[in-house]
Amino acid sequence: MWLFWCLLSTFVSGFIAIAIKKCSNNEPKRVALLGMLFYHFFMILIALIINPSFITKLNIIDIGKLVPGIALQSLGFYCWIASLKYGKVAITSSIQKASVVITFLLGVILLRENSTVLQLFISIILIVLTIILASNRENGDNVDKKSEIKAILYSFGFVLFFGVSGFVNKLYIDYYKDPMYVLFNYAVIMFFGILMYCLFTKKWDLIDIRKINSKKYFILQSVLDVSSVIFLSLALVDGNVSTVSVIGTSSIIITILASRFMLKEKISWKKYLIISAVFICVLILSVT
Repeated sequence: MWLFWCLLSTFVSGFIAIAIKKCSNNEPKRVALLGMLFYHFFMILIALIINPSFITKLNIIDIGKLVPGIALQSLGFYCWIASLKYGKVAITSSIQKASVVITFLLGVILLRENSTVLQLFISIILIVLTIILASNRENGDNVDKKSEIKAILYSFGFVLFFGVSGFVNKLYIDYYKDPMYVLFNYAVIMFFGILMYCLFTKKWDLIDIRKINSKKYFILQSVLDVSSVIFLSLALVDGNVSTVSVIGTSSIIITILASRFMLKEKISWKKYLIISAVFICVLILSVT
């Protein structure tokens, strides 16, 4: 059953970057804060509908334990938003798939999950391919050089923070034996954390949705993101973090196709070959 939830999460997540790209002309900090606020509000609502007793289980000790995961996830989310603002979805999303290597290696090294020499070898190739993709700028690219560099740096920031976050989330789920409880605590802490940030800084305009362009796409990405995370968490109940995270990276295929037909992004055939190689590496990792 974990495979079904994993594939469903993969399909849904493929469209998240497309939706948020529609809002990328906004300030990344604004989109990140408001995006996390909406995301965690929906998560709280869904969790309470599924199991209202969650509200009585909250305690300060669990909140303290979950802070590292929340911090990593927040930093990764900001890097993701910023990378989409400055770069092409097809390129940034491909680079970000390397986060699976971080999660995979941490699962193997720290959790002693089974791995093979081939898996480790393919993981190295995947990292090399993302570096080549990031550095392979062609003369025909109509992208500002500084913006492109920012997009690449933020993409690798996402790789680091989300890669570690994926591993930490597995630890939390294994410890509490309830993925929805972990997600609910995440949501409560982040939701009130953002409100407290705005209260102390007096920057309430950062969470004013009226200042967001393409509001329908902004709300859509929140719904897609919540759905994807719920499905992924259900998959992690029975599936290994290394396998589940690797299969999830195949969402890049949906993202690439959607960026071409929905966003009209054009990239060279050489970059398509590199992206295809990234997918092949992901596929090999998922079946070995």
